[in-house]
Amino acid sequence: MASTGNSRRSPTLRDVAQAAGVSIWTASNTFSNPQRVAAPTRQRVLEAANALDYAGPNPTARTLALGRTRMLALWSDADARDLLGDPVGTLITQGIVDACDGAGMSLVIAGRTLDLPVDGYIRYRPPAGDVPRGHSVSIEAVEPDDRPNVRVDLTQAVGMLARHLRELGHRRIAILSTPELAYRLGDLVPEDIADHVVVYESRAQGGWPDRAAGEAVARAALAVSPRPTGLLALSDALALGALEAAHRVGLRSPQDISIAGIDDVPGSDAVGLTTVVVPYRPMGELAGTILIESISGEISTVPRELPVALAIRRTTGPPTA
Repeated sequence: MASTGNSRRSPTLRDVAQAAGVSIWTASNTFSNPQRVAAPTRQRVLEAANALDYAGPNPTARTLALGRTRMLALWSDADARDLLGDPVGTLITQGIVDACDGAGMSLVIAGRTLDLPVDGYIRYRPPAGDVPRGHSVSIEAVEPDDRPNVRVDLTQAVGMLARHLRELGHRRIAILSTPELAYRLGDLVPEDIADHVVVYESRAQGGWPDRAAGEAVARAALAVSPRPTGLLALSDALALGALEAAHRVGLRSPQDISIAGIDDVPGSDAVGLTTVVVPYRPMGELAGTILIESISGEISTVPRELPVALAIRRTTGPPTA
């Protein structure tokens, strides 16, 4: 008597092959390489599979046979916890997850690890020299190599903010930076920004620039005389910290000091921060898509540089002094 209920054995590919009167290799090719099986034979195998309620090859076994894990890894120059704690890192990750979901793949947050059993790596802000074997795509590589690199022109973003402040009438501008963000200035020179420019760089903070670094470097910029009328921060985290520093010394923005940043991270809109919108989530999705296509043997022709846009909000205005 046949067993019933949960004890019933699930049909296997071998069962399908026996029912159709073909070899197990022919049955396997019917599912994985149908073009190799004659149409009448293929139809017979499919009818047998349907009669046995066979769902298809085990996906895990198939990926192992192909030498693939259907997993991508996100590598960065920060630990995984720091990456996910940074608003930009979170947006990048969300974009990659969007691409993975569309392709039926998974994402591993690798931190600084480059030896995981994955199909490919997405490297976020990678330093020169750290290149994994196999397929990889970079996001915002400071020193690009021959691998695909998804980026925006952040030097253009600085130029957009500088032009905005100049058009408002600002002539004394302080640039707030950290060692990790200095590359965003590119080849800009002080004359490209304003008549009187001083760069203040926080060296007390390592890793990801945060609000604390912005507050510290802004305090130094606001302590000089004559005080700058505009603060151009090279990230929103620094700009948000600068807003707190200005508030602590009794300055209003934009009445007493104009403050602008770069990134447009969550929370910037809520405080009315003038900033450059960097499409981090689309950058992550694009990098994931390019990597998935590369793993599949396709050559991606999509543009790898995305546009930025200036969002003028209430933290910038004409100088009053």
